Amino acid sequence: MCAPAPASAVEADLRQALRDRFAFTFDHTAIRLDRPFFDHVEAWPDIVLPELRVAIEYDSTGRHGLEHVGPRQETDRRKDRAVRAVGWEVVRIRTGRLPALGPHDLEVSGISGRTVERLVDTLRDLRGPLFVDAYAR
Repeated sequence: MCAPAPASAVEADLRQALRDRFAFTFDHTAIRLDRPFFDHVEAWPDIVLPELRVAIEYDSTGRHGLEHVGPRQETDRRKDRAVRAVGWEVVRIRTGRLPALGPHDLEVSGISGRTVERLVDTLRDLRGPLFVDAYAR
């Protein structure tokens, strides 16, 4: 499962910030599902952390303010349920005043050092600080 190009520069920056801090395997991009999701048996989150079994999604309202709202929001919820059904957790980083969809989502104004710290704290809450910090660089 090869990594596709990030959909945005922000996702690439977030991936690099995590890569700078942790020795996770960043070349996985798909999670095998137990049932089809839009005719696929894989989901492709923005960032996959296989060691932690955590998928990270970066959501913004996009250029026209319509991304991840309305029907797309329900699709995001369905994707999260499908990923959680196979034992993974999902953390969505939501910008542009998008509300959290799941229990571990972060509502932020953008990607910053503070956002990365909040994400790391969330990973520690999910999987335990000793386990997460074992991958620290």
